[in-house]
Amino acid sequence: MNTSKDKTIDLLALTFEEAARIVAGKPDEQDRWAEGFPREDDSGPAGRYASEVVDPRPFGSYRIVPTADGLTVGTAGFYGPPDETGQVTIGYGMVEQAWGKGYGTEAVAGLVAVCRSHGGVTAVNADTDLDNVASQRVLEKNGFERVRTTEAECFYLLVLVS
Repeated sequence: MNTSKDKTIDLLALTFEEAARIVAGKPDEQDRWAEGFPREDDSGPAGRYASEVVDPRPFGSYRIVPTADGLTVGTAGFYGPPDETGQVTIGYGMVEQAWGKGYGTEAVAGLVAVCRSHGGVTAVNADTDLDNVASQRVLEKNGFERVRTTEAECFYLLVLVS
């Protein structure tokens, strides 16, 4: 998905079969998972994806796979297709040993690229836990602006069309 020669990850669209294996926590012989994958936060989105009747791509879920070792370290994706106003919501996460390597920033950039290439997406929403400063920086590096904060969460928005 990333065409930069400096890319450090591949975002690989989940298949229904992969999503089912992530939900079950049971890799197949072709799966290459990092230690600790799948996390509970990977299983929920994978479960929603696995239960889809129609393939939601490109607004589905993706595996985050560092090019250095080819092991799946997390997932990133959409909570669904654009709504009636053209907005989408994204989420992402990785196993702890993958933190701090720029993978999250690159994964979010990849999701934004999907939105830009698809057309019709006016804005991208995301949220983080209030204490997850690293995730907040990932969003800010990708041009998201904080639009609201509660006692527990920070909400972000990236406007693509004004």
